[in-house]
Amino acid sequence: MARHHSKRWLNPQAVPRGFLRLYTMTLLSRGPETGYAIIQKIDERTEGAWRPGPGTMYPTLKGLVSDGYARVARGTISGGKEYVMTAEGRKALREMRERIAGLGRKEKVVAQLFSDILPPPVFVPLVLNRYREGAQQLREKLSELPLPEREAYLKELRLFMETQIGWVDSQLPTHRTTARGAGSRPRRRRDAGGGRSAVSVYSIAEAA
Repeated sequence: MARHHSKRWLNPQAVPRGFLRLYTMTLLSRGPETGYAIIQKIDERTEGAWRPGPGTMYPTLKGLVSDGYARVARGTISGGKEYVMTAEGRKALREMRERIAGLGRKEKVVAQLFSDILPPPVFVPLVLNRYREGAQQLREKLSELPLPEREAYLKELRLFMETQIGWVDSQLPTHRTTARGAGSRPRRRRDAGGGRSAVSVYSIAEAA
């Protein structure tokens, strides 16, 4: 008899409570929130893919208050109790973000494992879709950076995109045929200043 394997880990609603705690702290760091408002914001941000229930949301807020990371604001509003982040909570959030920033290598390893598990017809569209979503998120975050730092990242991004487009062109049969017919590699268009033109994939540079 085949063993039944739980599919809970595949359920988009089954997000670890630890992540809800981190995301709740992130929202509280931006301003006071009620539990209901946090549920609504998560639902809207994820387009319905993740909507924590009251049975998960309110114990999370209670835990933050118990740990000294949040407190209930004085007075009440129509939407229920309003929570605000404490100084201790802001310190804890900074430490959490620093730890997450150091997980890059682990993320790369997990991505490699997924590429081994999933066949190309599944993996390729999955990654392409993630690229599209990631491009929008990247544009939002780039726009929040101070200009000198943003410009440095945009130059790095431009170089990366040009490299990727060059590889994509080399894989396209129509492009290879055109290149052979021309007898040489296609030349890049140059801007008025004589330099290579920026690749406007998703118009990231312009949007930022």
